[in-house]
Amino acid sequence: MKIIRIVSTLALTGMLVASLAACSAPTPNPSPSASSTPSATKPAPMTPAEAKAAFSVIAKDSCFEAQKLGVVESSEDFIVVALNKDEAYKDYSAAYLEYPSTFGLIWELDAITACADYYTFSMSEEAGQEAPIDVTFDENDSTFTTFEDFGEFGTSEYKFTIVDGKFATVENLDPKNERFITIRYGSITADDRAVVETAVEEYLAKD
Repeated sequence: MKIIRIVSTLALTGMLVASLAACSAPTPNPSPSASSTPSATKPAPMTPAEAKAAFSVIAKDSCFEAQKLGVVESSEDFIVVALNKDEAYKDYSAAYLEYPSTFGLIWELDAITACADYYTFSMSEEAGQEAPIDVTFDENDSTFTTFEDFGEFGTSEYKFTIVDGKFATVENLDPKNERFITIRYGSITADDRAVVETAVEEYLAKD
């Protein structure tokens, strides 16, 4: 469940239940008309319904790109690394590092920012329900803002910038949990991979 996004992004250990390496998705096909890459021409306004439809396509493309190439999500206090399935280390694919030295495994794709909203949309579609996400589009800066109400668990509100039809940055608008995340697809470095390897070795040493 994506409810974990309303609390600390790093409170992952023990909350997730399946190996990311076993959660592969079909090879993605590029989706048209999803990009809000900055341009000289101001984009047209969108109704909330139009924004939600466009955002759902971006969410799908972002998650598929993350699974295909791997993804690194970084903030000032943590880094999340998800390798693609073929690059998995000892059958584990994703982990985080909370600076300076707290490592942990990530077990499900919906804990990855690049995939969280896609799984909300896809699971809602499978259930024949409307995804419980409100989406608005700001044509002045080409950003999307999402809002979700989790009842007793609180709410979440995020602002997304889009580059080449995929999530590029995500800002948590909760004043009590402000965070700005930068997303990079592919180009996984040795340092990135070391986050996963270290988390795996620490986990196996405790097992």
